[in-house]
Amino acid sequence: MAESPSCGTGNAMSESGPVVLFDEVCSMCSRGAGWIEERDTDGRFTLAGQESKLGEKLLKARPERLKQRDSLFLLDSQGRWHSRSGAIVRILLGLPKAWPAIGGLLWLVPFPLRDLGYIIVARHRHRRH
Repeated sequence: MAESPSCGTGNAMSESGPVVLFDEVCSMCSRGAGWIEERDTDGRFTLAGQESKLGEKLLKARPERLKQRDSLFLLDSQGRWHSRSGAIVRILLGLPKAWPAIGGLLWLVPFPLRDLGYIIVARHRHRRH
C-alpha cells in the first residue's frame, strides 16, 4: 500500500503509543484536543502541543515532506506520521464506542476531498473564538 501525501515515516517513535500533535495557540485546535481527551477513555493517545518540549522534539524528527505542513499530526506507534484528514481518520479509528465506525465512513471519502475539507477548515481556524 503506497503512502498517501498525508503520511510519512520519520525517525521518531513514541514509547507511550500514538501521539497527537496539535497547535495549542489555536483555540479550535485546543478544543479538538480536549474533545479527543474526553473520548479517549482508554488513554490510548498522548496529546502534545506543538510548542511543548515533547512537541518540538517530535516535530524536528518529522519527515522532510511534512516539515512545511501546518497541520494536526499523528505519530503512530510504528513511527509513521499522518497529517490533515489522515490523522483525523486514524484518531477516530483509535477511539472507543462508535467513533471507529465514523472514522471508517470518513475513510471512504476520497483522500483529496477529505484533505480539501481539512484545508478549508484550517484556513479559517484562527478566525473562530
